[in-house]
Amino acid sequence: MPKIEVSDLPVTSRETTTGLTSYLLSPGLLRNMQPPNEDGLRYIVGRAFADVKDSGTVYVEFDANLGTYRAMDLYKKLSPGPALYRNNGDSTWSPASHNSLKRPYPQAGETDTHVPAKQPLTSSLSAHEATTRLLNDSLLTMHPLMTLGQRVELLRSYNLSPRQHIQLHSDLTANPRVMPAWAEQHHIRSRDVNDATRFDQLHEEIEPLLLPVRNGTLRSDLVDFDKSVTGEFLEAFLTRLGYLRNSSDCLYRTDIPGLFRADERTPFEFYNDGRMLPRLKHPRGATTGKPISATVSHRLVKMYGGRGTEAPDPQYLRYNSQRNKYPGRKPGESDNDSGESDNDWSDASDIELDDERNYETTRHNQQFIFSYVIDTRRMEVVLNEENHLLNPAALEKNAWFPDDELEALISTSKRGIESERLWLLDSTFTRAAKVDDVAALAQSSYIGSDIEARTHSGVANQREYDALIDKVAKAGKPILSLPSGKDWFANDIVWPE
Repeated sequence: MPKIEVSDLPVTSRETTTGLTSYLLSPGLLRNMQPPNEDGLRYIVGRAFADVKDSGTVYVEFDANLGTYRAMDLYKKLSPGPALYRNNGDSTWSPASHNSLKRPYPQAGETDTHVPAKQPLTSSLSAHEATTRLLNDSLLTMHPLMTLGQRVELLRSYNLSPRQHIQLHSDLTANPRVMPAWAEQHHIRSRDVNDATRFDQLHEEIEPLLLPVRNGTLRSDLVDFDKSVTGEFLEAFLTRLGYLRNSSDCLYRTDIPGLFRADERTPFEFYNDGRMLPRLKHPRGATTGKPISATVSHRLVKMYGGRGTEAPDPQYLRYNSQRNKYPGRKPGESDNDSGESDNDWSDASDIELDDERNYETTRHNQQFIFSYVIDTRRMEVVLNEENHLLNPAALEKNAWFPDDELEALISTSKRGIESERLWLLDSTFTRAAKVDDVAALAQSSYIGSDIEARTHSGVANQREYDALIDKVAKAGKPILSLPSGKDWFANDIVWPE
C-alpha cells in the first residue's frame, strides 16, 4: 500500500454513519478470524474484512473510484455500502463522517465531493485492484458505450489469470487504445478445447495455492476469482485441478488421504455398530449425502480433543448410543414425551434404531473426547477453504459449512462411515490404531466393556486406550505415525499397509 498521509475530513450528516447495520457480520463468522494486519485488514481465504469502530466487522472491497475500501454484502444481495477510512493511529475503520481518518492514498486536493485521487500504478498492485481498474478505467476508455456488465463479460471472455490481469492493466496504461497481442492470442487459445496449453498460465498460478489455502497457511488475495473467467473455462480448469461438482453445486475431491475428527463416542461403539453414524444437527446443503464434519488440521483436532481442554457436548451425552432415536433423561429428571426425534437423520438411516423413550442415561458424566483419523480415500470430501476460494457461489446458495476454519464435510451414505476407515489417536496425538483392531483386542480380553463403562461414568481413563494401542502395535497390526515436531495436515497422511 502506498505511503499514507493523514488529513481531516469534513463532518457530514449523521445518516452516513448509520448505514452499516445491514453489512455487519454475525459473531459466528468472526470466529477464528485473524487479527488485523499492518494495513488494518483481516483476511479469510483472500477476502478482506475491516473492524468498524464502535460497530462491528464488515466485509470490504477496494473501490478504485473512491481510492479506498467500502463495506460490501458478503453474499452480494445488497448494493455497495459506505466508504470506509482508516482511523488515525488505530487498526479500526470508520465511515467518512468521522474526523482524523487515515486516507489510504495521498490526496490531490480537497473538493466538495471529497473523492480521493486515484492511486498511482505500483508494482505491488493486487490482481483484484488490477481487475477493478481494468473495468472502471482501461476498458471504459476503450469501450465508452459499454455498460459495466458488458465490460465485465468482455474481460471474462479473455480467461486471463490473476497475474495476466495485472500485466494487462500495465500494458493498457501504457497504450490505452489497443488490446495487446498476447492477450488476443490467449483469448483465442483459451476457447480451444483441443489446445492442451490453454490452462498453463492459470494452473501455474493457482495450483501452488491450493494446499496452503486448504491448510490455512496462506491467505490468498484472490477475490471473486470464479467471476473473472467464463463458466465453461472455469469448470474445465477445476476438473484439471482434480475437483468435481456435486448436486449442491459445491466442489469436492475424492483423493484426500484422511481427515481428523473429535468425537465423544468410544471406539467400542463404532466397532459394535460397524460404522460412525452422522451426528445430530448437521444441516444438509453442501454434500451429496449426509454430512459428517471433520478438520484437515492435526493441530485443531488436538485442540478439540486435548485432555482437559474440551468437554463433550452435553446434548450428545443424552444418547446412550448413536442408535438411540430419542434422547434419554438423567436420573431425577422428568419424563420427556416429545413426539419428535432429535436425531435429524433417524428417519433416513437404514440402520435399525432404538425408539425407546425416557430411558436413563448412562454416559452423562463422561469427561473427555476421543480423537480419530478418518480414511477418506475415494470418499466425497467438500473442503471449506477451497470452496471459499474457487466457488464462493456455493455460499451464496446457503450451502452449510461449520463455523470453524479448516473444516471439511464428508459425504456419507445412509449407513455412515465404515468402522474400518476409523483410526483412534492416542493421548499424545502422535500415533493411531484402527478402531476395529483396538476394540477387537479389548473384547478378546473381556476388558472392553469395563473400559467403556469407566469412560461413561466420568473416569479420565485415556491411558487405558493408550495401553490398548500399545498392545495393537505389539501384535503387529498397522499403526499410523504422526511424530511430534511437525504440523500435520490431511494431505500429509500416508497410511500404513
